[in-house]
Amino acid sequence: MPARAAVRSRDLESEATRRAILDAAETLLAAGGEERLSIREVCARAGVTAPTIYHHFGDKRALVDRAVEDCFAEFDAALTRRAAPSDPVEALAWAFDRYVEYGLAHPTHYRLMFQRSAPRPTAAGLAAYDRLRRIVRAVADAGRLTTPIEIATRACWCTQHGVTSLLVAGYFDRDDPAVALVRDALIAHVTQPALARARRARGQRRSRT
Repeated sequence: MPARAAVRSRDLESEATRRAILDAAETLLAAGGEERLSIREVCARAGVTAPTIYHHFGDKRALVDRAVEDCFAEFDAALTRRAAPSDPVEALAWAFDRYVEYGLAHPTHYRLMFQRSAPRPTAAGLAAYDRLRRIVRAVADAGRLTTPIEIATRACWCTQHGVTSLLVAGYFDRDDPAVALVRDALIAHVTQPALARARRARGQRRSRT
């Protein structure tokens, strides 16, 4: 086997091993949480030895952080694969729906991302939150945000996370009218119609004449 092909084969094997370890860790973390995760269980599920895990990830904490990072990266990528509406307020409602949709489609990942006893920020997690902030900022740039950007962003995240967590836990169904009611109430509270901005601008012009 040529040297280049041998190196590629080893790289693919190494990546497959890393993926098997991460998949095992994600499943066990979602089932029992970080405190109950044991390297022995990960080894048994992934078919590797403990030194292999330490070689690829360093220690248990690093393994957990990487598993959570991967989940956030997939979550963020899932949103980027679909085009949001051009209207900024519609895009905000769209983002709410996609958030709920992802949580229900990936309940194991969702629990791992948000139900840690001692959450630690990850680069992908911060990037996902920043994506929501940019959507809110677009509403502000259009003159249609009624609340400061950071407060509105936190309110949107709190609301969509709360709804999604209850749905993932099975308290009620996605089709429950309360989901749309909560989403629409949030949007109505933090935004205003485009016409309101135009009326306000006309009033300001008249006050100057």
